[in-house]
Amino acid sequence: MTGLREKFERIKAKKDKKEIEEFLSELRKAKEEIERLEREATQLLGGGEVARFAHLMRSTPVNLLTLKDRGWNLIVNEEYEEAIKVLRKASKLAPQDVDILILLGWAYTNAKRYDEAMAVYQRILKMDPNNEMARVNLGYISYQLGIFGEAIERFSRIINTGKDKKAKLYACYYMGRVYLDREMYRDAVEFFERAIEMGPNLYEAYYFLGIAYRRMGKEEKAKEVWNELIKRNPYNKWAEAAKEAMK
Repeated sequence: MTGLREKFERIKAKKDKKEIEEFLSELRKAKEEIERLEREATQLLGGGEVARFAHLMRSTPVNLLTLKDRGWNLIVNEEYEEAIKVLRKASKLAPQDVDILILLGWAYTNAKRYDEAMAVYQRILKMDPNNEMARVNLGYISYQLGIFGEAIERFSRIINTGKDKKAKLYACYYMGRVYLDREMYRDAVEFFERAIEMGPNLYEAYYFLGIAYRRMGKEEKAKEVWNELIKRNPYNKWAEAAKEAMK
């Protein structure tokens, strides 16, 4: 189970459709093996023990991990309301699982259900006051609501003093988005480039870096960045957006 969990954590940041599909296939095989063991154990038990055993099986790590992965896959496919349903179910099975809550908060955020998203992140911070991803995501909500000063303050704190590499990666990317919206293109370029350096597979950072270069009048530089994005993953939605931008 630990191996599956570690692999899931590695692919979460990549958002690569092929890797997600391969991981789902691996999970299905693991689930089939669990179901086979369940049938064999049920035959050994019999009587009143069967119901108790079946209940235990429903809350196994494999089942929980499957719900997490399904929730993440739904988020990637922009099916946010369905993701919320799946992740709420997962959260009921494991109410202290911070990773599930982070995903649930992200699903709420993308569904523009900001009050519910903030409630989830505040819940995380009560359990783990030092959770930097929760703080970054609260900053992103501030950005989405147009509260730029608060967003910059939250992102800056993580960028300057944070220890969570993933949180710092997204803080840099979101900071770039803030500066892009504020037409501070040089600053936007700086933070998008820092994000790409920390996370070369954060494809959206390439796309918005190209946008920043274009708005600075550096069309060739923009196309260079977008072509690099397309080269890295031609079927990613951000690569498709880059292709459209260059038409």
